[in-house]
Amino acid sequence: MRQQLVNRRIRLLLLALVLAFAGLFMRAAWIQGVKASSLSRLAQSQPHETVTIPASRGTIYDRMGVQLALGEQATTVYADPKQIRDARHAALVAGRTLGLNPGRLYTELADRRHGFVYVARKANPARATALAKRDLAGFGFYPEERRLYPQRTVASQVLGFAGVDNHGLAGLELALDEQLSGRDGRQTIVKDPFGRAIDIVDQVAERQGRDVYLTLDHTIQANAEQVLRQTIARWHAKAATAVVLDPRTGARASASGGAPGSTIRARAAGSCCPSDGGRARRSGTCRSARASR
Repeated sequence: MRQQLVNRRIRLLLLALVLAFAGLFMRAAWIQGVKASSLSRLAQSQPHETVTIPASRGTIYDRMGVQLALGEQATTVYADPKQIRDARHAALVAGRTLGLNPGRLYTELADRRHGFVYVARKANPARATALAKRDLAGFGFYPEERRLYPQRTVASQVLGFAGVDNHGLAGLELALDEQLSGRDGRQTIVKDPFGRAIDIVDQVAERQGRDVYLTLDHTIQANAEQVLRQTIARWHAKAATAVVLDPRTGARASASGGAPGSTIRARAAGSCCPSDGGRARRSGTCRSARASR
């Protein structure tokens, strides 16, 4: 009698499991067949965001492989004033953490007419990370690259400089901007109603900028600039120019004009070797270009 009762319970349990799986199968078939189009439209209506993946800017080297201009990772901090409840507290915390003026930040964070304001462009990554840990409402962070010149003012007239958006504005940074800049990538992200990323539906990889090697020697360049400074000071000259050539190859080892360090604008023609063997070869001052990327 007891054995029959046990067998009956087992059969009932198996029947319940079969019915449950059958129900799940029918539900899945109904969703895949009947509801597929409406669910697809619902998915398409979810918020999409396209995120730019910045490409690293190429490094500029001298003839000995010494870095003259390179990129360093930084973090840009921004905020949405409409999402900030206590602008005074947020400005105080962000100002102390990032080393900024809280008064200036408060003016920007309290203005709810704007949905986006920069708090700090290309801030120190460690400071930005410390601020992110405070979990302030309305603040956001994204990585950027800032341009550094390890040799300081050496060859500043030749190198020029890159702006806050990492594009060349003068000198070689401008003349070779296409080779150095590379191409940014992008990602299209699907977010849930709470703004959390749930899927990546499209992605284009970034192409890193190419490195450039110059015929310039940073040691000779520094010495030439020192001589120019002394000459200008001694003779009270308005400007001075020096060009140093390698007598064996004719390659330009140094080029300085004006008062060294006073301006970074200079004509870039003939003082570099772009990695595609570019325009400067016409002057005969370039050696073979090498690209590391």
